[in-house]
Order: sequence, then C-alpha cells, then structure tokens
Amino acid sequence: MKNKSKRLLFAVLLAGSVALLATGCDKLKKEPVTEKVTEPPTEKVTEPPTEKPTEPPTEPPTEPPTEPPTETETEPKPLTVDEEKAQETQFDTYRTVYAADDINVRTAPGTGDDSEIFDSFDQGEAITVVGETPGWYIVDLEDYEQNGYVSKDFVSDNEVAPKTEEERAAEASGETTPSDNGDTSSDENTSDDGNSSSTPVSTGPNTVPASDVDQQYSVETYGETYAIEATAGANIREVPSQDGEIIGVIASGTSVTALGGTDRWYKIDYNGTIGYVNRNLFAG
Repeated sequence: MKNKSKRLLFAVLLAGSVALLATGCDKLKKEPVTEKVTEPPTEKVTEPPTEKPTEPPTEPPTEPPTEPPTETETEPKPLTVDEEKAQETQFDTYRTVYAADDINVRTAPGTGDDSEIFDSFDQGEAITVVGETPGWYIVDLEDYEQNGYVSKDFVSDNEVAPKTEEERAAEASGETTPSDNGDTSSDENTSDDGNSSSTPVSTGPNTVPASDVDQQYSVETYGETYAIEATAGANIREVPSQDGEIIGVIASGTSVTALGGTDRWYKIDYNGTIGYVNRNLFAG
C-alpha cells in the first residue's frame, strides 16, 4: 500500500515537472530574448576654438630726438702770444711764400704791446719761412740775427705782383680805402717806451691850434714842427687810439710833418690831412 502511494506521488511530481517544463519552453519560443541594440555614443563634434585675431602691438609714436639747442657760433678767440708760441714748430726744409700786401714783421706772434714791429715786406716780396705757429709764420731776415713773425692771413704761396707807383701814390694820398690786413692796421702795435728815434728838424712854428681831441687825449703840441718818415705802411687815424677811424694811409718811405704827439702817437699833417699815426712806424 505504501509503495503504491509513493508511485502515485512520484507520478504526480513528474507530471508537474513536465508541464512546467513545457510551459517554459513555449514561453521561450514566444518571446525570444533580444538584446537592446545601443548605438555607440557619438562624440559631439565641436569646432576648434578660434582665436580672436589680435592686431600686432603698436609702439606709441615717438618724436625724433631733438638736439639740444646750441649757442650761436661765435668767432674763435685769437690766441695769445704765449699760446701761439706753445704750438710753435720749426720746418726741416725752408719754404718760400710771398707778401700778398705790404706786411709788417713782428718780434712775437701777435699784435699786442708785447709784439713790436721791426721790419716789413712790400707786396710781392719773397719771404723765407722757417717755422710756424697756428696763426703766424716764422721768417728769416737777412739783416737780423733774430727771426720775425708775419701773419699767415697776408701771405700767398703763389707769386704776387708788386704794387705800382700809381697804387702807392693813391694810397699815400688817401684816395683808396685801406684793406684790413696786417699792415694797414700795423699801428695797432705800439712800443712800450713810445720814444721816437727821429731827430727834430725845424720847419717853422706850429700854427695848428690844439683840438678837442688833443685835449681829450692829452696830445702835446710841438712849438716847432719837423719832418718824420714812415718806416712801414701806416694808417692815419682820426684820434690817437687803435680804435680810431682810419682816414688815410701812408706808404713806407713817405715823409710827413709832425705837429705834436703823445708817448705813443704822432699828430701829423700829410698833404693837408691832420691825423694821428703810430710813433713806432716813423723815424726822423
């Protein structure tokens, strides 16, 4: 009896299992399992970032540098005698130049009181140059043991024609305006002692009255006039001063009448022209 019951229970379980299995198979047939197809993720296309165009940096405009204002150019200051001599050189070979006008020979390279006139060259004369300073030539003189100085401004490397007698006569009469050279202005230099080497030669009483200029400059009026001779070209000035206006010219070798004077100047009469000349340029 017990065995029959076991068989019956087994048959029931077996039938249930078959039914369950059948049901599961039908379900599998009816609903096939499908995988969900997923599209691969797509990256969002992004445009590359565009840089904002930038203009090249511009430098701020700069004004061109301006040079500091310079002082008005002035004429160079003349060198002193000592400055000229400090730059003095001697030539190994002597040179020959020519007087471009009547020029004076001085004891030093300058026109002040420390430079005396002791000789001269007429226009056109050959001059032997043995050395130089910045503004002067050192010259050899046959009649002197010492050398002299002539201004470079009034000599020429080329030959110069001498002045004609007519030109010298015109200069002597004051018909021409003297040029600004080292000799028409030769009376700029005066000797310290102011003594004339002339020996008075009486030519009669002096009837020319003293002028206001004579009183201003303490010009002595000679009681007797006498002749003096120019040893170099000289200017006749309106007053006895190197700043006086030039009113005439006297050529070397010309004789004039001395009317009076100071320690440095003669008051003279030259063909009716009354004026003042440097004593250092005249001899009796």
